[in-house]
Amino acid sequence: MEKTSQIKSTSQRSHLTRKIILTALFIGLAVAVRSFSTMIYFLGAPGMRISLSPVFSRMPAILFGPLYGGIAGGITDILGYFVKMEGAFIPFLTVTAILGGVLSGFLWNLFKNADTISLQKWLRIVFIIIGAVGLFNFLNEKLLPNGAVAGLLEKAGKYKDFLTLGLIAVSIIGIMLLVLDYAVKKKFPQAAINKYYLKILLPFGLSGLIVTILNTYILRIYIPQLGKIAFGLLLIPRVVEEILVMVVHSYLSSFLLAIYDRYNKNESPQ
Repeated sequence: MEKTSQIKSTSQRSHLTRKIILTALFIGLAVAVRSFSTMIYFLGAPGMRISLSPVFSRMPAILFGPLYGGIAGGITDILGYFVKMEGAFIPFLTVTAILGGVLSGFLWNLFKNADTISLQKWLRIVFIIIGAVGLFNFLNEKLLPNGAVAGLLEKAGKYKDFLTLGLIAVSIIGIMLLVLDYAVKKKFPQAAINKYYLKILLPFGLSGLIVTILNTYILRIYIPQLGKIAFGLLLIPRVVEEILVMVVHSYLSSFLLAIYDRYNKNESPQ
């Protein structure tokens, strides 16, 4: 009994050590890749970063859960800043990076066992509804400027653009992503990434959009030049960029996860 307990304890320590080592490896890769990122400026101030770094910084969340995802996100943000400094260090952006890792892990646990066909169906419905709402708001604003809907949009103030053109843009891009996913599956039906793509796209997408919205608030508060730009006008290009890079991140992460699964299968005793 005591021997069995010792073996179990040793196995647990070995498993924990493996998690820590792999998380550290992914953090190192994320920081290295982040140094090659591209920063897009608005009015001379850093407005959004285009990078493949999240492919690696979010993998611990997928493999080991929200805790490791949060740790990887926070450490990557801090180390990445000192490796390639662009603008002032804003601690609240580190907090949202941690939140993004935690959310990715939590949402992955939620979606990883979901049926892919059902996910496609519900995503189509969601994107169509989003587009319909955006188009409805836009037409009311342009054709019925004195109507009740236009009045409500005016009360939204700086958020008005996001409730019209922003929702339409999100809908169009979302439908395009589903079409792209369908085309890839049609062309490569046996590809391993097809097993994971949509299931990873949702955690990455939802957590990424939440972090993008929060970061837009933070950037407008801490960077005076960005504070001069209306919230909606700054948020729309950031959301569009997040959705586009999210596709690339999801495909690459699906590929890495497929490799990890194959490695684990080969390593497991026969």
